[in-house]
Amino acid sequence: MATHAQHPETNSAAGGERDGSGFRLPALWTRTLGELTLSYVPDAGVDMIPTRVYPASAEENWDEHRSHMTRAGHLSMGCGALLVERGGSRLLIDAGHGRISGHDLEDFQHAFGHVRDLPASLASLGVDPAELEMVAFTHFHADHTGWARPDAVEDPRSLFTKARWMVGKGEQESVTPGSGPVLAGQDERTVTVTDGAEIADGVRAWSLPGHTPGHTAWILDTGDGREVVVFGDAMHSPVQVQHPDWEVVLDTDRNAAEQARRRLVDRLAREGVYGFGVHFADQQLGTVDGSGRWRPWNDETDAS
Repeated sequence: MATHAQHPETNSAAGGERDGSGFRLPALWTRTLGELTLSYVPDAGVDMIPTRVYPASAEENWDEHRSHMTRAGHLSMGCGALLVERGGSRLLIDAGHGRISGHDLEDFQHAFGHVRDLPASLASLGVDPAELEMVAFTHFHADHTGWARPDAVEDPRSLFTKARWMVGKGEQESVTPGSGPVLAGQDERTVTVTDGAEIADGVRAWSLPGHTPGHTAWILDTGDGREVVVFGDAMHSPVQVQHPDWEVVLDTDRNAAEQARRRLVDRLAREGVYGFGVHFADQQLGTVDGSGRWRPWNDETDAS
């Protein structure tokens, strides 16, 4: 796959005050929370132009958020999927960016690059995508359906040849008739999921419409009194925790999207509730602290 304007700071520590900040594109990681094993499966990375992604923001608003930006002033966002394992069962949430080349960048994107494509990432985890039986989607944007699309690979069944697609009811209903399938074998393989439905042991749907009509978060019960909210594009960056009024340029219903962000922040501020933001650069897993800010996962204090 081609690489386009690779992130200059992805693979090296920037040093000094930049150490440990949230501007680097994420690498593959695995963490255990109670009965769950969670693995981030990287696929691609994008450098965004902040004021274009968040049109309600101004240049000066970003002064306090420099830790989430590259030295060139761009906002780093990762693209990928989350592998959820409990006992012998496996579930993938979202399907990465796929084969989008990045040649034709949207006006809010500065650069696009494949960090490590999702098939290779799954292989390094010892996972055969053809053996996965279920893929759940937060929504139908192309950077979340990537390797499940009909044109993802030569096999028309996609990379996940026998998986069922778990899709929120509103998202499935939002597909324009005659527009063609978003997912490979969509009519035969899709299971439409209603708000609150449990699709696997300890995995429930939470409807958070706004970014798209049927945007769905997935709530994971860890089995030890905690939960992880996999919230897709309900928020795109840790800065939105402090600024839930900042809409994203791609939100289909800005009022509903803001309401969804506020509901999400309130939930993440509860004790024992963690969030997974797939686009949150290298701070994807975390919670909301007492000051109303995103607090990234800490292996020393959160793993127990």
